[in-house]
Amino acid sequence: MGYRVPLFRGLREPRFISYQLRKEESFVGLWRPILLLAIASMIIVGISAYFGIGSESVSKALTDLSRGEYEAQKTLFASGQILWGLVWSLLAIFIPSLFFWTLLDVEYRKLLIVQLIIFMIFLLEKLISIPINLILGVGVESNIFSFGIIAQAFTSIELIIHFFSNITLFKIWAIILIYIYYKNLSEKSPRFLIFTLIGFYVFVAIIAALLSYIKFENII
Repeated sequence: MGYRVPLFRGLREPRFISYQLRKEESFVGLWRPILLLAIASMIIVGISAYFGIGSESVSKALTDLSRGEYEAQKTLFASGQILWGLVWSLLAIFIPSLFFWTLLDVEYRKLLIVQLIIFMIFLLEKLISIPINLILGVGVESNIFSFGIIAQAFTSIELIIHFFSNITLFKIWAIILIYIYYKNLSEKSPRFLIFTLIGFYVFVAIIAALLSYIKFENII
């Protein structure tokens, strides 16, 4: 019948699922979890945008507009965020899978399944951050699960703070889980896998920090 993606079990039992993946040759219904996760991403990002999370720079830039224009711009921002939720989900699922497929002697569909499981962690992080942001009134750079708070104690350089705010406990959990999967699926050495994984996600954190550092009011 073919192998179906065990999203939740993949988080709880990575060693067992990676053993199943290693033996499996036939896969079915990969597009269904991709679609479900993409929709979930759009919903979660949409909820975040509805509560104005991440729109601080937008609000500051639009203070001179009339009430109607302001609401129209907020709606445009929310629509853009929902669209970004779709784009982000596809990038987070397909780009890492494609990158590691070029380095590891592992079938692409198996790497894609691993990334689908890992994306669950990223969605969980975004979902949990919504009530925390609303209750504590903190921004992304002060996320209690990130190293951004620690960075703020040592420096006031925004770019560095944004970089460390993109290093979270959830990201570390994701890297550990990916390592477990790749170690069981690939013949590459553990050292190679560790350095490659850390290097890839540090690069992602740098890009995310640069994008966060760009002030919205300077480009509208």
